[in-house]
Amino acid sequence: MDRTSLYFQGKDDKNTFDFDETLPPLPLPELKDTMERYYACIQPFGTKEELAQARRAIDEFQNGVGIKLHEQLKKREASMKNWLGTWWEDYGYHLIRMPLLPYQLMSMPAQLEMVGVPETPEYMLKSLARHIHHCLEFWDLTRTSSIKPLSSNGGKIKYSSALYKHFFSTCRVPGVEQDHIEKHFLTKDEGKTPSHILISGKGRQFILNCVHEDDTILTAPEILVALQRLRSILDYEPEGDCVPMLSHDDRTTWANNRNRLMEVSEANKETLLLVESASMEICWYEQSPKDYEESSQLGLFGDLHSRWADRSSSIIAFRNGRFNWTGEHSCYDGTVSISFATFMQLSFMEVPEPDWTEAEHSSVAEIKELHFQLDDSLKSEIKRVRQEVEDRGIDVTVTFTVFDDYGKEFMKKHRLHPDSFVQVVMQWTYYQLHQEIAPTYETALMRQYYNGRTETLRSCTGAVANFLRASSNKQMGDMALARAFRAAVDDHKHFMNEARKGNGIDRHLFGLWCAAYENKMDIPAFYDDPMYAKSGGGGNFVLSTSTLGFTANVGYVAPMLFDGYGVFYSITSDAVYINTTAYRDSIKTSARKFNHMFKDSFRRISVLLEQLAKESKL
Repeated sequence: MDRTSLYFQGKDDKNTFDFDETLPPLPLPELKDTMERYYACIQPFGTKEELAQARRAIDEFQNGVGIKLHEQLKKREASMKNWLGTWWEDYGYHLIRMPLLPYQLMSMPAQLEMVGVPETPEYMLKSLARHIHHCLEFWDLTRTSSIKPLSSNGGKIKYSSALYKHFFSTCRVPGVEQDHIEKHFLTKDEGKTPSHILISGKGRQFILNCVHEDDTILTAPEILVALQRLRSILDYEPEGDCVPMLSHDDRTTWANNRNRLMEVSEANKETLLLVESASMEICWYEQSPKDYEESSQLGLFGDLHSRWADRSSSIIAFRNGRFNWTGEHSCYDGTVSISFATFMQLSFMEVPEPDWTEAEHSSVAEIKELHFQLDDSLKSEIKRVRQEVEDRGIDVTVTFTVFDDYGKEFMKKHRLHPDSFVQVVMQWTYYQLHQEIAPTYETALMRQYYNGRTETLRSCTGAVANFLRASSNKQMGDMALARAFRAAVDDHKHFMNEARKGNGIDRHLFGLWCAAYENKMDIPAFYDDPMYAKSGGGGNFVLSTSTLGFTANVGYVAPMLFDGYGVFYSITSDAVYINTTAYRDSIKTSARKFNHMFKDSFRRISVLLEQLAKESKL
C-alpha cells in the first residue's frame, strides 16, 4: 500500500468528479419490502403484545398514508439521481440544537508513532509543518480533480468522491431553527478556491496564504518559519478575545450571536468569511496528552476558546507533538476522515524528511492576525459560554484501547467476515454487561451510488439475537454456542450486503418522514408506535457503531443516547483498535468496563472457535 497508487490519478484517468457522474442512482426500495424488513428486525426487542401493535401500525401505514408518501419519493427518484438529496444533512443533522462539541463532531488521534514520526515537544513545530504541507498536497489533489476515487474489491467497486469537496473550505453555519452547509471550495475547473489556512491558539486567530504566486504550495521549511514566528507570538503575548468560544453554544444562541457579530461592523463580516472559507483550520492546544486515549478525550474538549466548532475539518496540535484530526459530521462521513488520515500517514512514511536548513533561506510567508470588533453584549456572551463549558466539564468519556491477541487473520482463518465477527462480539459484550439486547446501529457504506453517503444496518439480526440468548442459557454447550456464533456472524454479513445493495430500512423510513414534513402533512402515527423508538428508530440506538476499515486508524463520536455507547473500531491483521464513548453521568454505562468485557469476549470466543474447529476435523 503506497500513497501514489491509492490517491494519485494516472495520466489517462478521468477527472475525479466527472467520474462521479457515471455512478448509478441511489436505489429506492419498494415500500412493502422495507416494512417487512422493518418488522423482522424489531422482533428481538418487543413483547408479543408490542409486536402485535407494531404489526397493526405497519399495516395501517403501508396501506394508507405510506403509499402517498412513497409516491412522493418515486417522483424524486424520477428526477434526481439521489432521491435523498440534501434531506440527510438538512433533517438528519441540521435541526439538532445541541452544541457541536462534544455531541456531534468526529475526531481521531493521529497515530504518528507507527509511521516513525517523533511525538515530542522538540519535534512538534517540524511535525506540524509537515502536517500542513501534506494536507496541502491532499487539497491540491482535490482542487485539480486528480485524487483517485476510493475503491474496493480490487478496484471493481468505485466510490463517490463528492464529499471530498466538503473537506476543505466548508463550514456548518448555525441557524436560529436550522443550520446549513456553506461550501467555499472550488475545483480549478469551477474557479478560484480559497488558499489560506486558519491557525488558532490561545484565543487568537491568524491566517496564512499557502500558495506561491505561481500557484505551487508552500514547502514544509517555508511553513516552519511561519510557525516559529507564530508560536513565539502565542508564547509571549496575552490571550486573545476568544471569539471561537461563541461557536460552542447551542446552535440557536450561536446563530443569534453570529448575526450580532456581523451587525456590529462590516469588517466583522469580512473577518468571519476568512474564518469560514479557510481551506483548513489548525488549532493549537496547550495540553500535552500522555497517550492516545488522553488525546482522544481532548478531541472533544480542550482549548475550545481557540477552536471554531463549525469548521468541516481541523487539525489539533498539542504542545508535546501529538495531534488529532477532527471533522464536522454533516459535511462528510468517517470514510473521508480515514482516507485523509491514511494519506497523511503514508506521506509521513514515504516522503523523506525535508531539508530543514532551507528554512534559513526561505522567504517569510505573511501571517495576518484576525480581529473582531466586539460590543459589551458579545464580550459577555463569550465569558458566559466559556464558563458554561468549564462547568459542564468532560461529560463524554472517550477511551482508546487495542485488543492485540489476534485480528482479521484469525477471523478469516475461521472463514468469518472480520467486521461481522467484531459486531457480534460487541453486542455480546453489551448483553453480558447489561443482561439485555441492544438496538444497534452500524454504518453501511453507500458511496458506490451517486452522491451516496450511508445506510443504517440494524446490526442485531435474528441470528445475532439467538446467539445472545443462547449465551445465557446454561443448558447450551460450548460447541452449540460456537455454532450459534458462526450463524450470527454469517447472518450479519448477509444483511450488511443487502443494506449496501440498497435494501436497507432506515434511510427509506427517514425519506418517508421527510416527505411528510416537507409537504406539511401530519407525521404518520407509525413513527409514534413504541416499537419504532424501542428498536432504535429516530436516533434511539443504544449501540452506535462503525468500522473504520482495515488500517489502525480509528475515530469516534459521542453516543446517540445518554445511556448508550459509541463503539468504533478498525481491524488489522493482528489487532483491533477501539474507541469507545459513553456519557460521564450515566449510572448505567461505563466505557472502560465495556472495553474490559469486550477484550474478554474476544478471548472467550476464540477458544470456542478453536475447539469447534478441532471437533470438526475429528
